[in-house]
Amino acid sequence: MSWSRRTLLKAVAGASALTAGCGGRTANPTPSGDPTTPPSGATYAYTHQRPDGNRLLAGRGDVVGATPVEVPLEGTPAWLLAFAHESDTYWTVVTERGAATTHRVRGGETRRVGNHGTVAQPPVGYLADDTPAVVTPPQDAAAHTHPHVADQGLVYVAADGDVVLRQGETTTRADMAAPGDARPVALGDGRYVLYGAATDRYRHGALGDAVEGSSLVVVDPSAARVDVAVTLDSPAVFEGLFPLVADVDGDGKREVVTTVATPDDGARIRVYTPDGAELATGPVYGPGWRHQLCAAPFAPDGATELAVVRKPHVDRTLEYYRLTDGRLEIRATREGYASHTYGSRNVDQALGGDLDDDGRTELLVPTADRTSLAVVRRIPGGTAQAGSLPLGARLATNLVGVGVGNGIAVGAGTAEGVRVWTG
Repeated sequence: MSWSRRTLLKAVAGASALTAGCGGRTANPTPSGDPTTPPSGATYAYTHQRPDGNRLLAGRGDVVGATPVEVPLEGTPAWLLAFAHESDTYWTVVTERGAATTHRVRGGETRRVGNHGTVAQPPVGYLADDTPAVVTPPQDAAAHTHPHVADQGLVYVAADGDVVLRQGETTTRADMAAPGDARPVALGDGRYVLYGAATDRYRHGALGDAVEGSSLVVVDPSAARVDVAVTLDSPAVFEGLFPLVADVDGDGKREVVTTVATPDDGARIRVYTPDGAELATGPVYGPGWRHQLCAAPFAPDGATELAVVRKPHVDRTLEYYRLTDGRLEIRATREGYASHTYGSRNVDQALGGDLDDDGRTELLVPTADRTSLAVVRRIPGGTAQAGSLPLGARLATNLVGVGVGNGIAVGAGTAEGVRVWTG
């Protein structure tokens, strides 16, 4: 199926001169610098931890018992990226005003090692050898998304809703009418999945505006091909900025996790195959959002479960889902976690990982008052809190982590600065 199934294919030389932003949205600070040509061999970092949107930290270590290192800043941090090189960790911090700096943590000491000027938000960064940098998006990129680094180029959502592949001086575009804050995530086979067909028919407004996607689109940018387009009937929408891609049922194949919402029923989790077939839909609970966080081997028996916070602004209830035999069932719940602030486009304030070096995967998620990060473990019959990381103030950034040496490091920011735990 070509881009032009119901879209427009345009191969042009050079970058488009469209202005970032769209009606009803506040534009980002203007990024400084030219669009980035991704260097080969670099390590890339996203605010959602992995290119597939699954907020899962590789490696293992004990950060629960660690003393945090304080990274002083000028301004309130909004976004973090994390890298590691040998025994050092690097933390790129973007403030609310878009000023970006990178700080190295070595042996309990911090040092600023990069000043990147004003950058787009949310950011994408990379580390080439031991030199940190931030990807500068093309000028026609939408105001509240970020590019995804593809083979020899960038995949991104433009301000006019097009999905764009930029490779050197050649740009290939497809009209997807994507929301201006939609983010492509990787399926792992060279294709990308994102939300398209922007609509304001569901005016919840929890994620920055009242515009949501009403289609799920799988694109193969290298072949200029739309592989899948699943369109929801009105009044349903996909309430989220991007899907999550993971092997949810343990069959060795990846699935696409979405949140589908309607005005009457609120949000429920729905899982698709990469070819657009619906596998399962979870229960409804009434009006409100469900925040999909991470798919990982959380279960006591090591099976994969999906961690979700139901109504993070009201109920603040953590749910663990299991997909088995075509059924998506809630296996455990725990109250008291606020993984999102109403109206914010920062949906990356939780992550999974082995955080206490016990060989089990836990979830790191803000408590209801957002002044500490809880380490939550699944146990037979329910959940338990295995520890916490105090923040000293309310969480202001996404959560990120990185494997370093034989351990891990995680970071979080507040108005007081950034804290990094290494263990």
